[in-house]
Amino acid sequence: MVSTAKNTFYLLTAYIYQKLVALLYFIFLARFLGADNFGKYTFALSFAALFSVLIDFGLLPVLTREVARNKEKTQEYFSSILGFCLLAGIIVLALSFLVINLIGYQPITNYLVYLTTLVILLDTLALVFYFVFRGHLNTKYEALGIIIHKTVMLLVGLFLIYLKVNVILMVLPLLMASIFYLANAIFFVKKKLKLKLIPKLNQEILKPLFKISWPFFIAACFAKLYSTSDTILLSYLAGDKAVGFYSAALKLINAFILLIAGSLSSALYPALSYYFIKSKEEMTKLFSQAVLYLMIIAFPLVLGLSILAKQIILFIYGPEYAPAILILIILSFSIPFMFLDFVFVSLLNACEKQKKNTLIHGLGTVIFIILNLILIPILGHYGSALAVFFGFIIIFFLEIFSTRKIIKVDKSYLFKKIGLIFFSSLIMALTIFLVKEKIHLIFSCLIGILVYFAAVYSFNLIKRQDLDFIKGIINFRSIFVKTESKEK
Repeated sequence: MVSTAKNTFYLLTAYIYQKLVALLYFIFLARFLGADNFGKYTFALSFAALFSVLIDFGLLPVLTREVARNKEKTQEYFSSILGFCLLAGIIVLALSFLVINLIGYQPITNYLVYLTTLVILLDTLALVFYFVFRGHLNTKYEALGIIIHKTVMLLVGLFLIYLKVNVILMVLPLLMASIFYLANAIFFVKKKLKLKLIPKLNQEILKPLFKISWPFFIAACFAKLYSTSDTILLSYLAGDKAVGFYSAALKLINAFILLIAGSLSSALYPALSYYFIKSKEEMTKLFSQAVLYLMIIAFPLVLGLSILAKQIILFIYGPEYAPAILILIILSFSIPFMFLDFVFVSLLNACEKQKKNTLIHGLGTVIFIILNLILIPILGHYGSALAVFFGFIIIFFLEIFSTRKIIKVDKSYLFKKIGLIFFSSLIMALTIFLVKEKIHLIFSCLIGILVYFAAVYSFNLIKRQDLDFIKGIINFRSIFVKTESKEK
């Protein structure tokens, strides 16, 4: 069996490839479609994504956890969850068809929703296969599937852009990519795990799993509402063009969030879960180091994006998307809180505090939707950006309050480090501000990066023992061996 260290490396590499290719493709797509059609396209994706939680019902993380704990029952868990997702997916297709027609959108938007909902169904079914591999601490084949998915999407998408097809046909790259993604999952589950691809609805298996999964399901509902309600409400209250401007800026922010914080949390969650049982001290250390490393990335991103927002939007999307400049600035200030949310969610779920996590994000989602309803009629797309900023701040303080009894971090150590990170970021920001009008955007970014890392190095922010954190996260096996040897 390929080592877990290599498997995790494969997955992190695939995530990097995924986010970079997706960002590149959606930039081309936004420029090709224009703000109005790009708004329709992203609305359809958000609308379909809103229904996706009804397909897996929070069973996917439970599948990984239960398979990891009891590999002998892999076939039973897999068949039962696959059967449920297939049945739920058919119901969701019918439901999304009904709802979008009742709302009364234009036919072009309805067709986009039909196709994107099918894409979501195929991707969810593929994840059932890949989450089984996660339970076996094997992410190599998921990484391959991600790379295949994004490569197919990019190649087919660029070909259709070259042909200048209409906006409805631009969903085909996603559909074809999802088919290949699922085919890859099916092939390797049959070849490597020797599982039978027979969906079942075994009540004896599903009933206890649902008891575990419902907090994950409710949390996922809130997460989807949080990530999609702004786009849906903005489309309804301000129109497709406003969605296009907002989505263009949000896509850039999400690229950083999912690439960095998302990749880290995927590796962090199983390690925190293990240490929760084996060593609270190691769990606290792991959490603290995760926060520190995310802030090393978050602070310069905030200042860099804020200062270079105009150049970034005009360079990437063109003058038509100029209204997205201020949106990008507002959203950039949300980055530290978005980063930390991933770490807190991993911690709460690893410590079996799913209900608390659900309550936090449920309250945050309600506040977020209310903020959108208040701010969009007044400020349009800028209102949605402000709702994101204030919403994540509220969630951050709720998470701080909820985890204060779970771990006791060294606050003085963190504050000292974060203060030095902020100061290093200010040096970088001042440098960029002085050169941004004199040189190209790319060179401004490169100079800013060099100055920042020179400051980080001079302040001795990263030490040898800090780098052990990264090795520990990537190499699950070394974590287990290290802890077990201490117990002996």
